[in-house]
Amino acid sequence: MSRNKDLIKNTMILSIGQFVPKVMSLIVLPILTTCLTKFEYGLYDLTLTVASFCIPLITLQIQQAVFRFLLETKDNKAEVITSSFSFLIVMYSFFSIGIIFFWNNYINNFLLSLLFSLSYFVESILSLLGQISRGLGYNIKYSLAYAIYSISFMIFLCLKYFLFSYIDLDYLIVSMIISYLISILYLFYTCKIWKYINLKYNNIFVLKKLIGFSGPMVISSIALWVVNLSDRFCISAFLGLEMNALYSVANKIPNLINSFYSVFNLAWTENTSKLTLKEKRNGYYTVFFDEFFNFLIGIVLIIISAMPFIFEILINAKYNQAYGLMSWIFIGVFFSSLVSFLGSIYVGEKKTKEVGISSILGAIFNLVINLLFMKRFGVLVAVFSTIISYFVIFIYRLLDLKNYIVIEYRKNNIICGILLIVIIALINQYKKSIITVISIVITIFYNLRKNKKIINVIYNKIFRKE
Repeated sequence: MSRNKDLIKNTMILSIGQFVPKVMSLIVLPILTTCLTKFEYGLYDLTLTVASFCIPLITLQIQQAVFRFLLETKDNKAEVITSSFSFLIVMYSFFSIGIIFFWNNYINNFLLSLLFSLSYFVESILSLLGQISRGLGYNIKYSLAYAIYSISFMIFLCLKYFLFSYIDLDYLIVSMIISYLISILYLFYTCKIWKYINLKYNNIFVLKKLIGFSGPMVISSIALWVVNLSDRFCISAFLGLEMNALYSVANKIPNLINSFYSVFNLAWTENTSKLTLKEKRNGYYTVFFDEFFNFLIGIVLIIISAMPFIFEILINAKYNQAYGLMSWIFIGVFFSSLVSFLGSIYVGEKKTKEVGISSILGAIFNLVINLLFMKRFGVLVAVFSTIISYFVIFIYRLLDLKNYIVIEYRKNNIICGILLIVIIALINQYKKSIITVISIVITIFYNLRKNKKIINVIYNKIFRKE
């Protein structure tokens, strides 16, 4: 099907911008875990967590609306781009004082607080310019921009480390800001975005349409932030920043799955936005969900099976306690990917208001469980609260989507797949050779049995046999 071929093509193009940053982050991970104290690493992870909360508020997710509107419009691109850009500048000016005040009150360091706030701004700008470039049809340049950011960031860190054998948190954040600026300039000029920006193109009616589309997504983003990342705040508050560092490191390998999925999700969201009514009525979503579910399980099994080897290479020995948490985290990440997949269908159907309901429900479960049980039972509560929350969202969306689209589910396949993931994740809590061998055998068998078609397509694409 040509639709799926386009999806695979876009996924491969966009993977440059998603995969390279993850590889670079894994390269610098040993440097960061060696140079930074657990307190500094915990604080670094916390500022990234705050960024993932603040940026949706600063932008009102307007970049998502810009991308969607640019796909559909031919005449008022300048109005869409200028209005969104002006809006972002005004919103940051409003929020920046609060961000600086929050951090300065928390860490009593004005310079570092200022750097944190500035890093959120440049990240917001890059996010907007990235979606503008995609909306204008520059997917390759979008991907290259994020590759440029991650490579620049790695170079700055490695230079300081190899020349002076240490890296402090101030230098780390400054390197991040400069790297964002380099990527911003790249997109701004190579995609000729500057041609579309002029104050005379500011249009309040266009801005209202953009916010009308993206505004409801902010509720979902914040709710999913609570599900996915508020754990860090609860851990920091109840158990300390050092335990937060341990939890952060434990998430690094499982989040490789999110890295793979985030590549696909960019292309999948675009794909759902372009589907014709005929394709939807002919059961496109039914077939594709089944294929995606099997493929996701295959990817999860691969990374779980490789976990012992990856951990030894990438993680410093002082974080060995993190290994026991990882198996549980894999289950949460699995459900997180399914939730995002179904969420993109809502966006494609322009049902952004409905996305927030399930996200809020999951957030309530997450927060209540963390507040009631974390202080008593420790860091494992954060993992369980995430699993439960994403599972609740997944079931809700699975059932609710049938009200808007034609989709049928193979229930036995879903139940068996979830059970397999849970079993494999749990037995891999222990670093034993026999368990690793069993996991590898099951992974190979499952992928050859369930994902043979996809494997053949990917093989033919790579080796140009089609």
